[in-house]
Amino acid sequence: MATTAPDSKTIVLITGANRGIGFEIAKHLSTSLDKSYHIILSGRRLSSVESAITTLRSLPNLHASTTLEPLTLDLTSDTSISAAAAQISAKHGHLDILVHNAAIASSSLFTHVADPHAPEIERGEWHSVFDTNLIGPALLTDKLLPLLSASPKPERKIVFVSSKLGSINYTFNEANSRNFDLDYVTRHYTEYSASKAALNMYAKHLAWRLGHAKEGGGEKWKVNAVCPGYTKTGLNDFKGTQEPWEAAEIVVRVVQEEGGPTGTFRDKEGEVPW
Repeated sequence: MATTAPDSKTIVLITGANRGIGFEIAKHLSTSLDKSYHIILSGRRLSSVESAITTLRSLPNLHASTTLEPLTLDLTSDTSISAAAAQISAKHGHLDILVHNAAIASSSLFTHVADPHAPEIERGEWHSVFDTNLIGPALLTDKLLPLLSASPKPERKIVFVSSKLGSINYTFNEANSRNFDLDYVTRHYTEYSASKAALNMYAKHLAWRLGHAKEGGGEKWKVNAVCPGYTKTGLNDFKGTQEPWEAAEIVVRVVQEEGGPTGTFRDKEGEVPW
């Protein structure tokens, strides 16, 4: 049974938290010795989220005050987004931190060329990637802004887990070409990269809009994008160069920082060009 968080706890919602980087973000926070968290783990399948929570509750170093809550959330469904926001509102009345982690990758640009249904397949895949990686997060954010505005904490935080592949300047800079195979990226991750570039723009717009709110309080908003790095997850068939727990560290750093900047795009080494 989900536990309602007392006001002293920091309430965090993590999307796509049942596995991979999202799960490791939840794991880092649930074992943090510095703060007390109520962590809402969300995913499309409730059974998968509940299984992740069971694993976290069995950790020997789980913080004694950590509470965990499952939430069914499908970012491609308006009904699901509305229901998730309503559930958080009814149980807690506010939200302190939102971590947009859920994402998918797909590629159809060269695999279906000979298929007579290629146009329909490609359009569907483009829609699917943008729906999950951009449109869903944007609509979820809009639904949760009133709850984030109601946060009693000194700062309200929104963190977008993005990718340097969404940075045109970084991806096509020859100095970075040794870090990845550009031919492979442009064949397999065009939709994904484009969706992350769009997500980055949305994050920047949101940071500006909230930071310059006419009603005041802009200094309380911290909206940032983070690239966790090339990580072994299901998104890339586990071909990354680091483990999910390593990738989660930079996200957690941004989540936990106090008095930090807003409107930035960062990785573990520092600022990333938009």
